[in-house]
Amino acid sequence: MKVIVVANQKGGVGKSTISCNLGVAAALNGKKVLIVDADPQGSSATFRAVRETDDLKVISIVKPTIHKDIRDFSSFDLVIVEAGGRDSVVFRSAILAAAGGILVIPILPSQYDIWATEDTFQVLRDARTYQDIAAYALFNQVIQNTTVAKEAVETLKDMTAENEVRLLSQNLYQRVDYKKSISEGKGVMEYAPGGKAAQEVRTLFDEICRPLEAGN
Repeated sequence: MKVIVVANQKGGVGKSTISCNLGVAAALNGKKVLIVDADPQGSSATFRAVRETDDLKVISIVKPTIHKDIRDFSSFDLVIVEAGGRDSVVFRSAILAAAGGILVIPILPSQYDIWATEDTFQVLRDARTYQDIAAYALFNQVIQNTTVAKEAVETLKDMTAENEVRLLSQNLYQRVDYKKSISEGKGVMEYAPGGKAAQEVRTLFDEICRPLEAGN
């Protein structure tokens, strides 16, 4: 069983979209996938409710037992935990669940959003006093045909270096396919398999799987 935790205390960074698309990518690769929705908003659970196929299982856990419960899901090839909201015992439990797997922190490509991620980095630092956790940062919702501001990139590079977090090379961009596919209970790889969004997710999934298979 492999574990990916997608988490950030900052709202609106695309945790649900990323979690569901990674889950679909894994399912299309023949994996048995479980998404643990630890966000009180329950967006991943809503996605599953409108999804027609049953190749993804989604459960909700909003108690601080995720890092313990994760051991009960060994029958799955991949478990994706989506966690957000304010600093809480549930959020910290979700971060701890990344031990032995990887933590992915989605970040919007603005100076403000990068600064706001410091709260999540602090929780990561606290969690690492108990467990070794491999963490990666992901630029999400990048505006098409633009590059991320140099100042923002440099700020994030400094923060990730200080916190031993690696910046993923694949960005995800603002594309209509993400919104349209989610509303139909599909990942972009199903909705528009030849599209740019599908290629982004496919490349991101492959990039994330490398450290997972290698043991971080």
